Amino acid sequence: MNDFTLLYVEDDTLTQKIVKSVLHGYFKDIYIANSGLEGIELYKKKHPDIVLSDIAMPGMNGLEMSQEIKKENPSQHIILFSSYSDIEYFSKAINMKVDKYILKPLNTKQMFETLEEVIDTLKKEKEEEAYKRDLEFASNHDLLTGLANRKLFFTLLEQLVDYSVREEKTVAILSMDLNKFKPINDTYGHDAGDLILKAVAKYLKKSLRKSDIISRFGGDEFVVAVGFLKEHNHILKFLERLERNFLEAVVYRDDDGVKHSINISFSMGITFTSESSIYSFDTLIRQADKAMYRAKEMSSPYAFFDPDEESKFKIKARKSKEIKDAIDRGEFLLFYQPILDIKSDKIVAYEALLRWHHPKKGLLSPDNFLPYIWNNLEIGIYLGAWVIESVFAQYEAWRNKGAEFGLSINLSSTEFNSGEFVPSIKKLLKKYPKVKPKNISFEIDEETAIKDISLEVSIIKKLKKLGFKITLDDFGAGESTLSHLKQLNVDTLKIDKSFVIGMFEDSENHAVVDASIKLAQAFHYKVVAIGVESRKHLPDLLELGCNEVQGYGIARPMPAEEVRLLKRKK
Repeated sequence: MNDFTLLYVEDDTLTQKIVKSVLHGYFKDIYIANSGLEGIELYKKKHPDIVLSDIAMPGMNGLEMSQEIKKENPSQHIILFSSYSDIEYFSKAINMKVDKYILKPLNTKQMFETLEEVIDTLKKEKEEEAYKRDLEFASNHDLLTGLANRKLFFTLLEQLVDYSVREEKTVAILSMDLNKFKPINDTYGHDAGDLILKAVAKYLKKSLRKSDIISRFGGDEFVVAVGFLKEHNHILKFLERLERNFLEAVVYRDDDGVKHSINISFSMGITFTSESSIYSFDTLIRQADKAMYRAKEMSSPYAFFDPDEESKFKIKARKSKEIKDAIDRGEFLLFYQPILDIKSDKIVAYEALLRWHHPKKGLLSPDNFLPYIWNNLEIGIYLGAWVIESVFAQYEAWRNKGAEFGLSINLSSTEFNSGEFVPSIKKLLKKYPKVKPKNISFEIDEETAIKDISLEVSIIKKLKKLGFKITLDDFGAGESTLSHLKQLNVDTLKIDKSFVIGMFEDSENHAVVDASIKLAQAFHYKVVAIGVESRKHLPDLLELGCNEVQGYGIARPMPAEEVRLLKRKK
């Protein structure tokens, strides 16, 4: 038996019985019609794979019936029974593209051979159709989950938006990312990762309606479109269903047969087509992505796109480019603020401080531009690299004039934690061979220093191995504990200026300064009090045990040409 169906049209009862008996069990189904008209009716109901019909029949003959069937389905396979006296019909049958004819009187061998030829053709056609379907599916779907891919998503989204707009309703675009998917993948393997992605597809399908669109753009990135929303808050029903479905853990059995119950969570950003009367689908996806990243920052399952945040983002992007161009145009420069040794009343070091000589706004301090690039990894590293090389070049120029003093350089956490930081410092040491690492101190904040403790390979240790000093900046304003202080591999603590400035007016500030100095002494760290606005601070700080100070009461930051050079001893 094959998987095909046959419509057999024959008005002669005896011939009908013989053919039906011979073909019994050969086809999946055989439908019998006694006339051409009956054959057409049955064809429309059953849509058989092959039509086998006699030509000579009263009323509508087989050729006329075939002509009607071909009008409905030009590719229909038709075989006609014919006697030699029907020869005048052959040319018409050929013109109608009837596949085959079988001569009468009936010869079963010839009939089976003819049927086999047509069946072989049908099999090839089915294989080609299946191959084309598979190709089309693969070009429009994610093969792992069976969800729509990016290409199909945008095609379906256009239709969904059109239909929703006609009903004066809106469409929500949701961008979803799985939390901690990479660690799960790394821990349990890619098979577990694939299982989780399939589970997410299942949870999404359970949470949505048939009219909504679910797609996987790649990795653990899913995008959903929910249409026909009368109000924006109607999307909350979907989110509630999704959160409930995600409570179901994914059970993974590893190669050893051990079961692992893996809990998964998501971060989702949501925007709506009605946020703007003019938009592109790419813009909507970007808006949803931004909202999704905000959800991650807030440790929330979802967040809605905020147009005000978008405006801030655009300002940041514009400012970041402006800063990058300013670096390339040489508009940035370094000022140096002295650090004074209280006992000797001599300057022992300078801290390099960044300034922007803006062509329209004049000299700008970091507070006026750094906030725009805090989250911009590329610009942050680019600017930081410029600062360090500029300090090294200036230091070498001063050494050529016989000067000898310490220099302090501020590092951002972005710069410090970039994988290229230590290698770039090594390259600069080769480029500026007169730079003595023992006279250079890198300043980092408490959070960066604490994170470094947990690193498998400490960046601080690498820098200290090269000979550099490490200063903990703004000490007291962060979250250092006694256990942290014991582990911190630093040389100097800079007491946060907010405590130093108000130490005479506020007893608590005075107590913090005192305690900070004692802690530093206990762990053999050097102490620098910053924010010294007046020399009246000096006796008290010295009595407390602080040796070095920095602030406007000592000297304001100055350009390199105004720095007083301390000649090294011969």
